[in-house]
Amino acid sequence: MDKLFAASHHSHMLSVVLLILAQAWYFFIAKESDFVRFYRKVGLMLLVQNVFLGMVIFTGLLMLAVTKFQVWNLEIFLMIFVSLGVVVHQILINKRRKGITTTDTDAQRAYKDWVRKVIGAEIGAEIAVYVLALILK
Repeated sequence: MDKLFAASHHSHMLSVVLLILAQAWYFFIAKESDFVRFYRKVGLMLLVQNVFLGMVIFTGLLMLAVTKFQVWNLEIFLMIFVSLGVVVHQILINKRRKGITTTDTDAQRAYKDWVRKVIGAEIGAEIAVYVLALILK
């Protein structure tokens, strides 16, 4: 069981790092001036983020199952809270993206700024929980 837990822990931490990198990808996409290309790239970015988020949640649940759901601490509650927050924000980002037209430049600019703030907050929360997990290890 210890080997399974160690492998799950390493894959969990790796998938968290990959999720953070996938979210940071937005800051490169936001520089795109053509909204149609930006729209498509954000759609691809959200798909990649959701895959990595699924990996994070799956490996976290696998680690909890290995411990028979007996280990509960502040770190685990924070991870669950941040994961749920990221899921909700991903849904809101995608839902709000679909209502923007190619001619409404004000809405495009507002959307880019809003997503920049949301993803920045997500990355900050994920890094804080990641560092906390490494410190409390």
